[in-house]
Amino acid sequence: MPKKPTYEELEQKVKKLEKEAIGCKQVEEELRRSEEKYKTLTTSSLTGIFIHQDGRFVFVNDRFAKVHGYTEEELLGKEYKALIHPDYREVIAERVSKRLKGESVPYHYEVQRLKKDGGTIWCEMIVAAIEYRGKPAIMANIVNITKRKQAEEHVHTLTQQLMKVQENERQRISRYLHDSVAQDLSLLKIGLETLFDGQPSVSVKIKQKSSELSKILKRSISAVRDFAYDLHPPGLDQLGLVRTVYQYCEEFAEKKQINIDFFAAGMDDLTIPFDTEINLYRLIQEALWNIKKHADANSVTLKMVASFPYIILRIEDDGKGFDIEERMVSAIKEKRMGLRSMEERVSLLNGKIKIQSCPTEGTKIFIEVPYKEKNCVRKE
Repeated sequence: MPKKPTYEELEQKVKKLEKEAIGCKQVEEELRRSEEKYKTLTTSSLTGIFIHQDGRFVFVNDRFAKVHGYTEEELLGKEYKALIHPDYREVIAERVSKRLKGESVPYHYEVQRLKKDGGTIWCEMIVAAIEYRGKPAIMANIVNITKRKQAEEHVHTLTQQLMKVQENERQRISRYLHDSVAQDLSLLKIGLETLFDGQPSVSVKIKQKSSELSKILKRSISAVRDFAYDLHPPGLDQLGLVRTVYQYCEEFAEKKQINIDFFAAGMDDLTIPFDTEINLYRLIQEALWNIKKHADANSVTLKMVASFPYIILRIEDDGKGFDIEERMVSAIKEKRMGLRSMEERVSLLNGKIKIQSCPTEGTKIFIEVPYKEKNCVRKE
C-alpha cells in the first residue's frame, strides 16, 4: 500500500499550490492591466485598428467601427470579409492565409471596403500577423483615403478627357493637312510641271529652275503627308490596329534604317474601342521613337498578344540601354516626357508597365492592358 503523506507534507503542498495560485492571479492581473492599457491606446488612436481571428473580428477600436458605420459591438464576431469589397475578397483571403503561414506578402496596400449603409470607402492598410490570446491572428490599422482616391480618379478622368480632345484635334488637323494642304501642293506641283508645255521658246535655265521647284514641292507634299499620318493614322479606322502597326513598323524601319520584327497573336477576333486602339498605337509609336533617338539600336522586336484578360505588348531592343532611375531624374530636369507619357497612357487603360534596362544590355518594355467587358468584346 502507498504510504500516506504526513501532515507536514500536506501543509507544504498546500503552500505550494497557494503560491502557484497567487502567481496565476498576478499573471492574470498583469494581462488585464496590459489589455486595458492596449485598449486605451487603440481607442484614442487616430487610425482604425482591428484584429481578426479564425475569420472573425475579435477586436475593433471605435474609429474603425465609425469609419464603416457600425458600433464596436456590431462588429465583434462578424466575418472580416463582410467588410471587404467583393472584387478584393479573394486577394485578401490569399494574403491572410500566406501571412498566417509566415510567407512573404505585401504588408502595406490599398483596398476598397464596404460600409454598413452599402456605400464604399477606400482604405490604406498596414497588416501584421500576431498572437492574440494564445492563437494566431491578423492585426491591421487603416486610414480612410476615400477623398484622396476620388481626387486621383478626378485627375485620371480629366487626363483621359484631355487626351481624347487631343486625339480629336490631331484627327482634325491630320485631315486638313491631307485633304487640303497636301492636295493643294499636289495641284501646284502639277501646274508647275505643265506650266511651259507647248512653249518651246522657254530657256533651258528656266525649265531647270522649274524642275528644282517641282522637286521641292514633292518633298513638301511627302513631309505634309507623313506629318498628317503621324498625327492620326488613317489605317486605324480602315485596317484595324494590327495591320496599321505592321504598316507603321515597315515604314519606320525603312525610313530610320532599323530592323523591326513585329509579331501579333490572338488579336484578330477582338473588337477594340478606339480609345484603347489609339493609346496602344501611341505607346508603340513613342517606344520606337525613343529607341531611335536614344538607344542606338540595330534591331527591335515588338510583340502584341491577346492573352485573356490582357493585351500584352513586349518591346525589346539591342541598344546601349540605360540606368532607369538616372533617366527618370534627368528626364524631369530636361523636361522630357517620353517614358512618363507612356506610363500615363498605360494608367489611362488601367494597365501595368514595366521597364528593364541596364547600360550596354538593351531595353525591354512590358505592358499589360486589361480587355474585360469595359475594354474589349470578342466577336461572335
